[in-house]
Amino acid sequence: MNPFAWFASLFRRGADAPQGPLRFDVAAASDRGLVRADNQDSYLMRPGEFFLAVADGMGGGADGALASAWICEEFTKLLELPPVSFRERLAKAGAALAAANTRIRAYMKERGIKMMGSTAALLMADPLRTARGAIAHVGDSRIYRWRKGVGTLLTRDHTVGDELGRALVNGARAEDLKSRKNPLSHILTRAVGTGFRVRPDWRKVDFRAGDRYLLCTDGVHDVLSTAQVSKLLGRAKTPADAVKAFARDVIAGGAPDNYTLICAFVSNG
Repeated sequence: MNPFAWFASLFRRGADAPQGPLRFDVAAASDRGLVRADNQDSYLMRPGEFFLAVADGMGGGADGALASAWICEEFTKLLELPPVSFRERLAKAGAALAAANTRIRAYMKERGIKMMGSTAALLMADPLRTARGAIAHVGDSRIYRWRKGVGTLLTRDHTVGDELGRALVNGARAEDLKSRKNPLSHILTRAVGTGFRVRPDWRKVDFRAGDRYLLCTDGVHDVLSTAQVSKLLGRAKTPADAVKAFARDVIAGGAPDNYTLICAFVSNG
């Protein structure tokens, strides 16, 4: 779908969620884990502006870290601009990803680097009508939602394994291909910087008081299942408690990769 047509669809009659002022309470953690020598993840947490993002760099240590950091830098530039309508902010978020893509590719060409890029996942709400929002992602960084006791994965990994598994529709073979234990599930089909054009998936979301969200890199969801994510989000009393519980369980699971997570709890403003 043309991204600008998608942005416009948010504003069609009947598309809005019930309105009401909401607040995001958030906490985050990022660490290199127990195996990796450095941390190539980055994150951006701006709850007052209803904008959260995580990114997981790929390539050599310093290059991967640069790629993920540049995504967050481009998002920061977006948030520093004068206030605009939510429609414009959505378009500018897409433009920020495109700018990071161009920046990474220029750096690769200048340095003769063959592999460099980053995943990205972002969650944003309309600051004026906070029940209305959107998520976007590229790669295998994920966004989960816990609502009324049910945990749901809101994103779909852009990996060879996941896409082959979905092509089969169902059955044991499909689930095996999509499993993160399958090596194909770690081969990205999309990332920021790996193609001439970045291709994020966008999705409309509505926010409700009581919702809980997790944005995370694969260092979290490779260790914890969706059921475990749901359990941890549901049990925590605060976002900080949730972050501590996630970090504890990822470390207990061996923390084989960098792990970064943002927990956001939605409440009445």
